[in-house]
Amino acid sequence: MMFRSIWSKTLRDYRVAILAWGLALGLFAVIDFAESTPTTIATFGSLAPLFRFLGDPYHIQTPEGFITWRIMELFVPLAISFWPILAGSRLVRGEEERGSMDVLLATPWSRTRLLLSKLGAILLALILIGLLFALGLIAGQARLEGHANVVRALLAGLNASLLAFFFGCLALLFSQFTTRRAVAAGWTSGLLVLSVLLDSTGRLVSGSWVQYLSPFYYYNLNRPLIPSFPDQPLAAVLLMSLAVLCGGASLFFFARRDIGGVAFSSLGKQEPGNHYALRSLSQAERALSTRNVGLQTLRRDGWSALCWGLGVIFVSVYCLVIALSTQQAFYQLTQKTPLLQQLFFDTPINTNAAMLGTFLFTFMPAIVVAFALTLGLKWAADLENGRLEVLFSTPQARGKVLLSRFGANVLVVLLASILTWLAVLIGAQLAHLAVNQSRIFAASFNMFPMALITLGLVYALAGRLRYAPLVSLLCAYIVLSYIEELFEGSITMPVWLMDLSIFHLYGNPVFVGVNWTNFLGMTGVAVVLLVMSLVQFRSADIALG
Repeated sequence: MMFRSIWSKTLRDYRVAILAWGLALGLFAVIDFAESTPTTIATFGSLAPLFRFLGDPYHIQTPEGFITWRIMELFVPLAISFWPILAGSRLVRGEEERGSMDVLLATPWSRTRLLLSKLGAILLALILIGLLFALGLIAGQARLEGHANVVRALLAGLNASLLAFFFGCLALLFSQFTTRRAVAAGWTSGLLVLSVLLDSTGRLVSGSWVQYLSPFYYYNLNRPLIPSFPDQPLAAVLLMSLAVLCGGASLFFFARRDIGGVAFSSLGKQEPGNHYALRSLSQAERALSTRNVGLQTLRRDGWSALCWGLGVIFVSVYCLVIALSTQQAFYQLTQKTPLLQQLFFDTPINTNAAMLGTFLFTFMPAIVVAFALTLGLKWAADLENGRLEVLFSTPQARGKVLLSRFGANVLVVLLASILTWLAVLIGAQLAHLAVNQSRIFAASFNMFPMALITLGLVYALAGRLRYAPLVSLLCAYIVLSYIEELFEGSITMPVWLMDLSIFHLYGNPVFVGVNWTNFLGMTGVAVVLLVMSLVQFRSADIALG
């Protein structure tokens, strides 16, 4: 039944993502409602003005207003938008990279009908994710208050799905102008982060107009979970119109370009095919990056590494500014609030330097792990798209190719740790802030084993899972691991469960130094995963991943 149409086949491919993202967000909503006690609300209510960059508080003294400010203004829309960006960028470009688009178009399906079917599947998948998240809101509200507003919870979930659908359509549009889905996903992810920064800047700077350029601003004009909030339905109409505009433009370009080509390529002056091929071969012979697999991987990852490196520097500077401006007020509030003392039980915040360490190394490990995941997924994509078949037609050993790719990824991830260390030291010097340089070094390079495990998981599972289930599974693991460590002080969990989180094993090296047992243990696990990857790749059928 699920293979009778392109729409149903595409929706079936998204089944793991729907369950993983929907259940994870729903569980997070239940947990957050469970923590929305009067004490917690009073605590964070006084904190809200210090963290306006995270959201604009409205009726924060109520559970609905508190939940909206805490997770639904930034975290939920940001989290739910990542999957449609990946799905939208590969909606047609993924089929073209694999060479299966020609087979699809050989059937009596027009290009327009094909793309509309795939877009419809993404839209329905996002609606289902939004509904699962809404069920979490309903369950959490019913448990806390004894009743739940089902309609408002459903509207809150659909509002987040609408924003995510816009970014998915934007990724689809970008994929019409590039031959690689990774580039389209990268550009869209960059605009997603830029949208968050524009919206945050608009809240921090009074009268700033830059927030009007952010889709997050229009998303936050509707907060259905809060009964008294003055919702603006036209903002949702605007987001839907922008999504339809991006989707319509994608339909227009896809119907008129060559398969495997880009939009507007036919308008340029084309060189004779033989001359173009000879020129490309001549350039490849002279290029240093074509001499081995590792150099080619470093060349291909260069732009993404640069973008992530700039992001690492920006986050470091941003955390430095926040630490210097909020340390005193935040410390005094923590001393008076038992809940905050539980949350920051292992992270001192009594000085500017301590506050910097707390802020920076709460978020930076997650950023480095996400970077490692994006690098490793390129290996999984190449396996699924059959790019390695051409490589292995040359005298290249499988083990050597895998180790070269893995080694290149490791070098790039190591660069992120180095940039974090340098950015903090230079920023602290410029701000005349005394920091413990050895502890900053330890905290920066202790992120490296986490990245190694992430890479090892990708390389090991890429031989067993297809790309889409692999992305969903690893994203769910990383998000749940981060949440588990974030709420360690307020939620009691079994020790064995905590030890499954790479963020828990990372520890708190900026204050207590490196836990060498955990450091060596994570490194050992990464080595085991790499060995597993090598063993199974030596005998695996490349066509199956």
